[in-house]
Amino acid sequence: MTLAEGSQKNKFKTDATLVLNGSQVREYVLRTAYEKLSVWKAKYAVSVSPFYPRLKTSIKEAALIDNEIWVFGVDGSNHSDIIDAVQIATQFYQVKPKDILSSIYIKNLNAEGQNEGNMPLLVKLNKALYENTTKAIAQTCKHFGINSGVNIHVYSSNMNPKISKSELHEALKAGGARSVETDSRKIRHKVGSNNGEDSVPLVSNLHVATLDL
Repeated sequence: MTLAEGSQKNKFKTDATLVLNGSQVREYVLRTAYEKLSVWKAKYAVSVSPFYPRLKTSIKEAALIDNEIWVFGVDGSNHSDIIDAVQIATQFYQVKPKDILSSIYIKNLNAEGQNEGNMPLLVKLNKALYENTTKAIAQTCKHFGINSGVNIHVYSSNMNPKISKSELHEALKAGGARSVETDSRKIRHKVGSNNGEDSVPLVSNLHVATLDL
């Protein structure tokens, strides 16, 4: 599962194949976006195939894009949103919740609407965001009876001024991770802007947190 996706283009999508110092082929991926489907479609001008799961719950908007299920309007710090998204994915792929939740990927998680001129405040807010997101993931796992084997993969530069390596690790552990390791490799990827038009290449790091459930 990925959190906080932007564009559906391959060069921008979160890479869900990397694991600590290696890679793993994925048979299915649940991608979630914070934005509502209507906003996302207008921004990226994408044609989608809506997916309407038959669920007895307050579901989010879902669509099939490039043979992957996407769920929209998902706040990663809200466990109810994540639960809804996982239920949609398990119905679509016909798999168990643990098949979706065992490997979670986060890229570009950042406090919305904050002025970078006040960097100390932004760092504080981002630490809280990662802590709360980790707690929400843990709550989701408990809801589905999952008590082991859950790893959260975070793409973030060790030198990220918005949240450094040490601050990120502190936030993940405060949220319930028993350990956090950093991949030895430098990860190169492109990040799209909020307007969906511009992009910049980034050199990042992969941090892998193991949840204590």
